[in-house]
Amino acid sequence: MKKKIISALMISLMAVSLGGCGFFDTLGGISSGKATSFSDVNELESGKAYVWHHEGADIKDDLSSDVGKDVFFTCITGDYNFKNKELEEVTEYPRSIWIDSDTDSNIPTVTSSDCLVYVSSTEVPSSITFERFADYGYTIGVSNMQADPGGHYYLVYADVDEDDYKYYIDTKSDAAQLTNIEIITKLYLDKVGNTKVDEKNVSDGGTVLGLKKDKTYTCEFYTGTFYQDYNLKANIHSFGSLERFVSYDYEFMHSNFIVIQIPEYFKSGYYFVNGVGLFRYVSDADAKKYNGEAYDAVINWNDPIILYNEDGTVKYDPSVPDSTSSVDESSDLGDTGDVNIDVKLPVDNTDEITDSGGENKGEESESK
Repeated sequence: MKKKIISALMISLMAVSLGGCGFFDTLGGISSGKATSFSDVNELESGKAYVWHHEGADIKDDLSSDVGKDVFFTCITGDYNFKNKELEEVTEYPRSIWIDSDTDSNIPTVTSSDCLVYVSSTEVPSSITFERFADYGYTIGVSNMQADPGGHYYLVYADVDEDDYKYYIDTKSDAAQLTNIEIITKLYLDKVGNTKVDEKNVSDGGTVLGLKKDKTYTCEFYTGTFYQDYNLKANIHSFGSLERFVSYDYEFMHSNFIVIQIPEYFKSGYYFVNGVGLFRYVSDADAKKYNGEAYDAVINWNDPIILYNEDGTVKYDPSVPDSTSSVDESSDLGDTGDVNIDVKLPVDNTDEITDSGGENKGEESESK
């Protein structure tokens, strides 16, 4: 009886607490136990980046005291597979960010009327690194799959190290159950629902395309020639590293942060700033059509900025002055001679991949 009374009291207290929170505070509390939005500049944490958004206001007016509403929004990290290597330019494994569908609405948006700010109590950054990530939409917690010569897709499981899978599986998603199987070099994925996994429904980031957000699919994996069926939910907003830029342009604000200038050549997309957090940039050209949601299938978030020659050398990189000077302004940067760097775009709310009803047909063969 005492336990019931205590439980009821705790639920009541939680309800009262949440009732007094703003929308963003509630989301932040649910996802990480910490608020992700703030009304007072003095609440901003050192070592983090934020987006300032206050319609009709000037950022200089929000520097001295509590504004009365949330105007600073944290650039969140989600789960990612390059911890302690955030600023490394070349890494051995593919770089992915995974954010669940309950949290991706916390990714802040930057437009030309907003400001990107960075806080540090110890140093001024010598440079600002922007790593752009391609948006592959909602999928299961598996990325970076590769095709063998026969067109069958697999993820590296334990090739060099026994835990290589951590670069391919979001271990904070329900796909974490895949880490319990016996150690093998490659883990094949043949079907999601009733649809065979092939080049038509795999993104350039090795994720399964065409899945409906938050729907559960029976996924047919293979350890050797033995099948293993797992029910996995398509609730992971998946991102893969696309390109990288370095900038030195920022402004001191007579406050506790600097304002980082967004380069003029940026296109709409997702950028991981200085290794501390992700933000969504919406260009003026896309601002009117952006739906304001965590995912918008209408906008091409993955349109490359850097262009390459056939031999893989850089043909055009607006962040490097020498590369821009060698390009004829009257020429078409997309003419023949560039590497094909088109990025497959996910389609939102489609159900091209059909489900078999969610039955775990190989439950008896799942790894213990």
